[in-house]
Amino acid sequence: MRFTVVTIFPEMLAPVLTTGVVGRAIQAGTLSVHMIDPRDFTSDRHRTVDDSPYGGGPGMVMKVEPLVAAIEAAAEAAAAEAEPAGEPERPHRVLMSPAGRALTQERVRELAALAHIVLVCGRYEGVDERVVELAIDEQISIGDFVLSGGEVAAMAVIDAVARYVPGVLGEAASADEESFSEALLEYPHYTRPASFRGLDVPEVLQSGHHERIRTWRRQQALARTSARRPDLLARHLFGDEDRRLWAGLPGGDPAAGVYLALVHYPVYDRGRRVVTSAITNLDLHDIARSTATYGLAGYFVVTPVAAQRDKVARILSVWRRPEGGEGARPGDNRTQPGADNRAEALSGVEAVADVAAARAAIEARHGRPPRVVATSARAGAGALDYDTLRARLHAHPGAPVLLLLGTGWGLADELVATADDLLAPVCGRTAFNHLSVRSAAAVILDRLFGQRGS
Repeated sequence: MRFTVVTIFPEMLAPVLTTGVVGRAIQAGTLSVHMIDPRDFTSDRHRTVDDSPYGGGPGMVMKVEPLVAAIEAAAEAAAAEAEPAGEPERPHRVLMSPAGRALTQERVRELAALAHIVLVCGRYEGVDERVVELAIDEQISIGDFVLSGGEVAAMAVIDAVARYVPGVLGEAASADEESFSEALLEYPHYTRPASFRGLDVPEVLQSGHHERIRTWRRQQALARTSARRPDLLARHLFGDEDRRLWAGLPGGDPAAGVYLALVHYPVYDRGRRVVTSAITNLDLHDIARSTATYGLAGYFVVTPVAAQRDKVARILSVWRRPEGGEGARPGDNRTQPGADNRAEALSGVEAVADVAAARAAIEARHGRPPRVVATSARAGAGALDYDTLRARLHAHPGAPVLLLLGTGWGLADELVATADDLLAPVCGRTAFNHLSVRSAAAVILDRLFGQRGS
């Protein structure tokens, strides 16, 4: 595999190219890395590669002529070395840029299948946009931060991609078991001694039982990813074994201490008057299904009206009847796994008179009061974003949390003021923002606990 790095500081890459895995691969001829300096394609005596930006602004911009010439020279050099073997594959030209798409392990594997990659290292405030339009196939970022130039990022790409080139790693399976290979961080490693300063190697790793070791490592990978990178875990697709191992983690489920409360008072009506809204069958059933799907600890329906709480009790009693119970339809099988099991979804529903009662019930179960997170369709200053809340829930699995959702036209300000946090609103890209509370609940729970796929 061939890399060409277009950079005004070729000396920066020397440590990567002469040591470690990449250095050995270059010595063995498995990889080749070439440098092209854009300064060699300038025409002035100062070898100028930058100029002030059109439109004004701070800093300097890398010029289009020397960069495009250097990138084209990379392809010409590869073609010259390929003769008489035949026409080489056109190089894949990559600009290292914070504006590029994030580099993932999946993309690393795809890049490793290419024959020649040209890595273009920007400097200063960036490169002339015409470089991108004329001579770049892809822009890649190695993180949401800014470096002084693209050289460090190019080193990271070379090192990451090289590991998937056949013959670079001594053990081919090593790359497949590493962090990010399947949206999971790698499990913890240990070696001798068995005990150090009071810390012992886990017994299972010393047991010699290969299957126990394999499942322990898998479970640790799940736990570590949940605690450190919940955003990554959201992309991991859980199979049956992963679900079983996840359930076996002590307090490992971030939804295990989370409750949802659907508040019918105090809420606003269309005219911003504080009212008590009516309970609906749809809200009760659909939100119960969502809370069961995402594994929440419970679902409170909050209303001060006793008749409305009685209504909830009647609905629950109907759907919790076993097959053949009074009022059940022929063929009903609502309490059996795999059926249309509304009874299972509704098993976590409880009607209470106010939010204080819900908080007291949670405190009684967990031994401490819950952290209360209010929701609103209106944006508020200092609102908690979903990534932050998701990370918090994964970092403290089992900690009691109460999510408040308002009916009508939203939770009254007086109730929101008593919450510990206000969650950012669910909204689209238009001015219209009137999701039903059932839809909003499903979206919120999916953002916090759902799987994104891989």
